[in-house]
Amino acid sequence: MSNPIEAAWLDAIEQRLPRTLEVDPDLELRLVCGSDQAGQPMFCSISSLKPGIPELSREVDVTRTQRSIDGHWVLLLTLKAPKFSDVFVQLCAHIVDRVSETSSEAQGLAAFMSSVEEWRALLQASPSQRLSLEATRGLFGELWIGFSNLAQECSVGHVMDAWHGPFQSDQDFQFPDGLLIEVKTVHGRSRKIQISSENQLNRLPNERLFLCVVTVEDALADTPDVWTVPELLRHIEQRLQDSGNSNSELKRRLLELRFDPSDEVYADMHFLPIGHRFLEVVDAFPRIEPAMLPIGVSRVSYSLDLDDLAPFESEITKLGLPSTEPKVSSNES
Repeated sequence: MSNPIEAAWLDAIEQRLPRTLEVDPDLELRLVCGSDQAGQPMFCSISSLKPGIPELSREVDVTRTQRSIDGHWVLLLTLKAPKFSDVFVQLCAHIVDRVSETSSEAQGLAAFMSSVEEWRALLQASPSQRLSLEATRGLFGELWIGFSNLAQECSVGHVMDAWHGPFQSDQDFQFPDGLLIEVKTVHGRSRKIQISSENQLNRLPNERLFLCVVTVEDALADTPDVWTVPELLRHIEQRLQDSGNSNSELKRRLLELRFDPSDEVYADMHFLPIGHRFLEVVDAFPRIEPAMLPIGVSRVSYSLDLDDLAPFESEITKLGLPSTEPKVSSNES
C-alpha cells in the first residue's frame, strides 16, 4: 500500500471520519479502504467475480454483498475493535502487496483470500489449548452421557460415530437413523439452560430430538465417585479396545477440541455426576426455530426454565438407540 493512501487512511481512522479511498486504480482487483459511517476502519474488494467469505476473528465483521448498480460483488472487512486499528491496517497492507503481484481479477481474489488465511493461521491457537473450567465440565457431561449411559443401551462404536459435538454440530449426538441428542451440563442449583442458536433445538420431520440435561458438580479429589476428564477418557479408550474398535475417532475429536489429556491442569478438575434427565423436543416444546425469525436475523441465543420442561420428560429406553455393533474400522491409530 502506498504511503500517501496509508497515511490518509490512518488519519481518517484517528478522526473517526467516514471516508473511502481507492488503494490503486491500476490493480486488477479493485481495493478500497477507509472508515464507515460509524467511524470503523473498513477494507473491501470490488469484483465482477463472486468471492468466498474468509474467516478472520470475532473482532472483524466479514460481509459479502452484490451491488444492484452493476452486479459487482463487494467483500467487506470491518474492524469492530478500534484498539486493533494498527494491526488491521498491516493486514490490509499485506493483502494489497499480494494483490499487486497478480495479473487478473481472479488471481487478485485468490491472493486476497490466501492472505487472510495466512494471518488467521499465524494467529490461531496452537493445537493444544487449555479449555476453561466451564468448557471442560461441558465436555465431561457429553462424555459421561455418551459413554457411561448411551453406551449401556447401544454399542460404544455407535456412540463414537454419533458424537458430533466436537465438530460444532447443532446437536452433540447425531445417529444415522435420525435420532438427535443435545447435551446440556448444569450445576445442581441451576434452574435454566442456555440454548446457543435457533438451530440447536430444530429438527426435520423425520428426526427425533431429545435434550439431555446432565447435572455435574465440581468436587474435591477425595470425594467418592469423582472423575477427571482424562480418567474418563482412559475408561472410554478401554471400552473401545475391548469392543474391537479403533480409538482413532476419539483422538480426532480431541484434536478438534484442542484438548490435551496429558495437560496436568485437567488432573485438578474433578467432577461428580449427580444425575440426568431426558426431554423430548416435540412440537409443543418451547423453543425458537429458524422459520420463526425475520429475514436477516440469526445466531439467536436464549434460555429455558427447567421447571417448565417437566411435561416433556422421557427415558433413555424411549430414545430408540441402535442395538447392533457397527462395522469395526480397520484404520488403527
